[in-house]
Amino acid sequence: MRNTLLHALMRVAAAAMLATPATAAPFIIDNDFSGPGGSDLQTVLFFLHNPDHTLLGLTVVTGDDWMNTEAAHLLRFLEVAGRPDVPVHEGAVLPLINTPQRLSGWEASYGKLGWKGAWNKPETDGTAAGFDPTAVPKLAEGAPTIKAAAASAAAFLIEQAHKFPGEITIIAAGPLTNLALATRLDPEFPKLIKKVVITSDPGANFSSESGEIAGFGGEFNVMFDPEAARIVLTAPFASIVSVGPVTEALTVDDALIADIAAKGTPLAAYLAQYAWKDLPLWDEIATAVAIDPSLVQASEDVLVNVDLAPGATLGTLVAYAAGKGPGLGERPITIATKLDTTRFRQMLLDAIPAK
Repeated sequence: MRNTLLHALMRVAAAAMLATPATAAPFIIDNDFSGPGGSDLQTVLFFLHNPDHTLLGLTVVTGDDWMNTEAAHLLRFLEVAGRPDVPVHEGAVLPLINTPQRLSGWEASYGKLGWKGAWNKPETDGTAAGFDPTAVPKLAEGAPTIKAAAASAAAFLIEQAHKFPGEITIIAAGPLTNLALATRLDPEFPKLIKKVVITSDPGANFSSESGEIAGFGGEFNVMFDPEAARIVLTAPFASIVSVGPVTEALTVDDALIADIAAKGTPLAAYLAQYAWKDLPLWDEIATAVAIDPSLVQASEDVLVNVDLAPGATLGTLVAYAAGKGPGLGERPITIATKLDTTRFRQMLLDAIPAK
């Protein structure tokens, strides 16, 4: 009888080991979580009910909106999604050096930018008298009842890197200020991270052979805090992957919104109501690729650096072919150039719980 019971318990234990991974891969999303709804927040969807991957926490940085407002949108989203347990850590309110005045000066010389995020409007760009960038306005989706964690984003990133050395993938879909701060506070930090996935890239027409600068002005996440991008993109991370060239491979259309709404849950209703129609699924693609690299059907390995010289190319990524760089701190990254859009779309829908 004792042997029979023992064997039964062993079979149950073995089945449990097969059903549940011994260790779930740990992730952190560092993003400018503007809202309600939209690409920034929807990065979290892939971790709502994913036993194979653990979301250690979310770190917030000013970018598309001011950090405190983004954190409020994120906390409310987690409530709607039924995951108030996911830690949210507030991060940088301002870039390392860049200011609205500096960016306006750049525009005066080289032309208007199509998107400046938190600095889009003169009345809310931080230059108007009496404006408080930390004040949270009334949210369309309602105010959250849960609070952010006490530790800062940089402190959390460093703590987790030491807790899980060589294991963590960071999905960095916004300006890189938080990662730059963590790198400067603890030089060991980048060496302890498994991989960083970013949405920035040198542009569709970059010349990796000559190293010629592609585009005029640069990509938003880099240009908003180019000094932070230089720190991160030249730091000794084991692996950096850019999904920039494929982040516009799929946009939010009526069919996708209808498929989301058909899930019939409060979360699905929220996502459908606040969908960013006709805009690409930028950050969702970055997250999906971080979780499942096989979504990338083609890629290229190049060396990159960030141009910090005053002028038209400030905040531009410069790419070189392997062995062609000038030796000024450029580092290798992998750039995704082709995505399996059909499988990605299904992966996004599968991540949204149904009734």
